[in-house]
Amino acid sequence: MKFSRTARRITAPVLAAMLLALAGGSPAAASPAPVTSSTWTLTDLPQRICATPDDPRALYFFVVLDGTWTTTITAGYTGMPAGTEVYSPQSTPPGSGDGHTVQILAAFRLHSAPIGHYVPLLHASDGTVTQSVPVTLDIQSSC
Repeated sequence: MKFSRTARRITAPVLAAMLLALAGGSPAAASPAPVTSSTWTLTDLPQRICATPDDPRALYFFVVLDGTWTTTITAGYTGMPAGTEVYSPQSTPPGSGDGHTVQILAAFRLHSAPIGHYVPLLHASDGTVTQSVPVTLDIQSSC
């Protein structure tokens, strides 16, 4: 039997509910858990640093937030190369941002890091929601 597009849109949910009822479930029990939404967003800026393997400076990427948050937001990295020392704690207290103001300087230092092109993730978390953006770190013999 061939159904029209409208009939298919109506039939699929009805059939799913009937199958759940036969199996002893309910549509509410089959619904996925609600997604926790956030009132803030980590702004994805195009950020790139070129450094030498033993750069003596403290280096940093910007953490820029948009929205409001009622708990402390901490920042960190995943995927940094070996020989990277990430400073902590790096956080900002409850507050708000406009997506253009730096709230945290996520600082790190290189100690004999291997030469290469890296794209670590800069992340921010309020303890419930964690958001990440890629940043670029080029470690070269000279920049």
